[in-house]
Amino acid sequence: MNLPLNATLLQCENLVIGYKQDKRSDAVGLVTPVDFELKAGEVVALLGENGTGKSTFLKTLCGLLQPVSGSVLLQGKSQWTARERAKFITLVRMGGVVCDRMNVREFVGLGRMPYAGLFDGRNQEDESFVSEALALLEIEKFKDRWLTELSDGERSRVYLAQAVAQQVNVLLLDEPNAFMDIPRSRKLFTLLQKLAKERDMGILVSTHSVEYAEKYCDRIMVIEKGFARCERASDARARGLLDWTEG
Repeated sequence: MNLPLNATLLQCENLVIGYKQDKRSDAVGLVTPVDFELKAGEVVALLGENGTGKSTFLKTLCGLLQPVSGSVLLQGKSQWTARERAKFITLVRMGGVVCDRMNVREFVGLGRMPYAGLFDGRNQEDESFVSEALALLEIEKFKDRWLTELSDGERSRVYLAQAVAQQVNVLLLDEPNAFMDIPRSRKLFTLLQKLAKERDMGILVSTHSVEYAEKYCDRIMVIEKGFARCERASDARARGLLDWTEG
């Protein structure tokens, strides 16, 4: 993507995330103000117990939810068109509604929509990105199968392949290995390292796999009791960032 080494791709400034219980109520903040930067070439793990706000944080970063206060900047800018944002950042969530009349290759091809549009058709370059994504996630052998025929683990790889085909700068992942066995999880985190380093991507991955966070990620961010902290992965345990996992 030809970005400067360690370029800041995403930046939070005094960001407070939260939600509204109904349309008339004020937003409820889940976490105290967060200052955070995601740089090109790094993988950051996002850890925390269920219900602490990890998914809300990811949705806010990609623009699906509005901040309670503060700002999210993408390459220093807060204003993006929907199409330009889709070319720059995406959130991969596991599960959800599955189209029962779409095969794997067609679904992965939706990642090219920000470039080709929905009805304009994909060109040869688009198809090459789709084929590359299928190969990287090792799903070529079932590219013609319906999504509904796949296991949860296989579908997780298909969701990630769509994001790879999208060629974004910032990749947000919400528990991508939730349905994967140990060997497949290791392959996934190895691939995330490869994508970050070789494509100058910034990757933020929510996971409950503390072992993989320490082994494969550059930094670890923890949301606990309304506070967010971030440390180098090699220092996280010594600095007490992972004490909550041993209680």
